[in-house]
Amino acid sequence: MQTLYEKIDRFYLLDIKNPTHPSMFVEEAAYDILIVTLPHKDKELIVNAHAFVFDDRHYYRYDSVQSVFLELPSMEEVYVYLNEKTNETMKLVASIHESIDWMEERLYENKPFTAFMHYWLTYKKDLARIVRLLTLATEVLETFVQRYIQEEGFLATHFNDIHEHLSRTNRSALLAIDKLGNLYTFYTSRNNERMNKTIYFLTILSAIFLPLNLVVGYFGMNTQNLPFSTIASGSEKVTVLLGLCAGVMIGLIFYLRRKL
Repeated sequence: MQTLYEKIDRFYLLDIKNPTHPSMFVEEAAYDILIVTLPHKDKELIVNAHAFVFDDRHYYRYDSVQSVFLELPSMEEVYVYLNEKTNETMKLVASIHESIDWMEERLYENKPFTAFMHYWLTYKKDLARIVRLLTLATEVLETFVQRYIQEEGFLATHFNDIHEHLSRTNRSALLAIDKLGNLYTFYTSRNNERMNKTIYFLTILSAIFLPLNLVVGYFGMNTQNLPFSTIASGSEKVTVLLGLCAGVMIGLIFYLRRKL
């Protein structure tokens, strides 16, 4: 195994050991390197780079936990490992779709959803990262398949199946991003409608109470010879005047609502 470490260029070796290195396929005279980087969800989205080295019909996978190259008996083991990681990625995107469907149902119930922006930003960020990873991974896998398709014993159908699954998952992630965009538009529209109703209500209150404030302010002036100031029932008359003003404004508001 020491000869493999010596054979690989030290810069490529650093790439292999990097757990977040982007997907890539490198052809050298003595070996080929395949790195497929896929997302994984724990408490947050994690990027895992899965590195392989192919050396004259020998197949090695780099184990980042033990920091060693593990020799694989055949190319089928490479397929089995990548297929397992691909299935995990598909389940991850499917779970995000389910969460977005839940968000959609909450919005359509027209109930308060104060945590909407928290969920929206989280899934938006994760999906954008997933799309970047899968776009590059599918391109690298396509190059890898084209390189080895003529090799004896190469499982072209199997690896094309992985490529198709990753491509479909990538399209699914893009659809999820579009759906998030539609939900954001609906959410902002609903909030704008509520804000407009609030402003409309406050406008009505202002239209009613501004004339009343004018009357109250006028009769509240500390000057002589104000109307009704010398009459015993002056306060009652001013109260009736205020009521008439309020009634006129309310009637005017209803009239304008019918006309508009």
